[in-house]
Amino acid sequence: KLFGESNFKVDIQMGSDPHHDHQGIVEFKRAEDDHDEKKQQEDMLARLGGLQPAKPVGLVEPVKPVEPLAPAAPIAPVAPVAPIAPVAPAAPAAPVAPVVPVAPVEPEAPVEERVHAFTGPTKQPPMYLDFIDRNIPWNKDAEDDSKKKWKLNKYLSDRVPLNRDTHDGRHATCSKRTYTKKMPSASVVLVFYNEALSVVLRTVFTVLKESEDRLIHEILLYDDCSTIDELNAPLERHISAYPKVRLVRSKERGGLVKARMFAAREARGEVLLYLDAHCEPTPGWLEPLLEPIGLDRTTVTVPSLDAIDWEDLTYSGADTIQCIGGVNWLMNMLWASIPQREEERRKKDDPFPITANLRTPTMAGGLFAMDRLYFKELGEYDEGMGVWGGENMELSFRIWMCGGSMLFVPCSKVGHIFRPAHPYDFMGNTGDVVSTNYIRAARVWFDDELEFYFKLRPQFRNRDVGDLSSRFALRERLQCKSYAWFIKNIFPELPLESLPSC
Repeated sequence: KLFGESNFKVDIQMGSDPHHDHQGIVEFKRAEDDHDEKKQQEDMLARLGGLQPAKPVGLVEPVKPVEPLAPAAPIAPVAPVAPIAPVAPAAPAAPVAPVVPVAPVEPEAPVEERVHAFTGPTKQPPMYLDFIDRNIPWNKDAEDDSKKKWKLNKYLSDRVPLNRDTHDGRHATCSKRTYTKKMPSASVVLVFYNEALSVVLRTVFTVLKESEDRLIHEILLYDDCSTIDELNAPLERHISAYPKVRLVRSKERGGLVKARMFAAREARGEVLLYLDAHCEPTPGWLEPLLEPIGLDRTTVTVPSLDAIDWEDLTYSGADTIQCIGGVNWLMNMLWASIPQREEERRKKDDPFPITANLRTPTMAGGLFAMDRLYFKELGEYDEGMGVWGGENMELSFRIWMCGGSMLFVPCSKVGHIFRPAHPYDFMGNTGDVVSTNYIRAARVWFDDELEFYFKLRPQFRNRDVGDLSSRFALRERLQCKSYAWFIKNIFPELPLESLPSC
């Protein structure tokens, strides 16, 4: 009524706050504010839980009595179940085809391990003969005398390190080549007779230095009954520390051809590798010789020969091979230019044709490698030949005509002392020994061309050269081809001698 409205209520609260000096507080509050507060509470509950505000509870209505159920209708009788028709028997199953066994999966072949050729240490402590005083003044007269006697400068050789560094004269493409790691091992065979000790030892120690140990089965020194003192106790003393170096001495001199054959029978390596006893192999020399033999045991390999000067022992040589071994109608071994057909084959078969192996009709014969058992199967050397000469031609014909092949190997380089003359005797007249060897080879291998050979050398026609029956039997057993085949297929340039000399 104070404000002219009747919906106000008045609350009088007696205050007790000491800070207020009045005795009470009068609060005026509209009655509708209570309604607003109740509505806010209901809205809050609805937002929190989706609840609806409860309705006010009214009076409970009286329960009505349940009406009785009507009686159920009678159940109709069930129709009888028809009998189930018998199931027809199943058709017999088709026979199951037998399971084909799965072929076992072939394991992948292991990747062939390939390596670069071994090159030995470039520097080693120098080794010298232990009985040479190198501090005495140089004796020029003694040097000249050694050249005359030994057909090389022995005086200088005795004062040069036995393991001196060798010249790596290979073509650059040789260092790009790789070789299968699994190779046959070699018996390096050195036959010598009254050779200078320092030259023999330099050959031995250079082979050891420039070869991977696993590829050297042994170095077999075969002494063909030498007569000089330094090849006795001093030789044995200098090699005593090297278990792979083996010395065999012959009780009588047989000459180079027989000595090489007897040495082969003593060897135990898979490959015979013949070197003269005055050589110096160079870095990377061995793998290129052995790999072709490992791939085909009927292959014979020949290293590239460089020159060691007989007077001052300096080394020289080309980095490639420019020649093949040929032959003329007199059966002389000659050096011929590489035929065009061979150059084309090298370009086709090899990524580095300039240093690809070369097929050669003949070889000089001093240095070559050959499967040891194949050498025996092929007939070794002609035991009826004398000291030296012609055995290289006879073996070359036999290799090609009886199913083998022969390769010059440019990436295998070996230095060789080319002496101006032989320092040893031929156990008889030199001319007679050498010519007898050639006649023996011609009679066994020249077939119809033998008559032409005797027309060129009529003085040899009636020469008695000994029994040849075992060599003819060997040729028959090996079923060798004819000399005409050799000319047509291996050296067709022979009839006109059309290749320029090299």
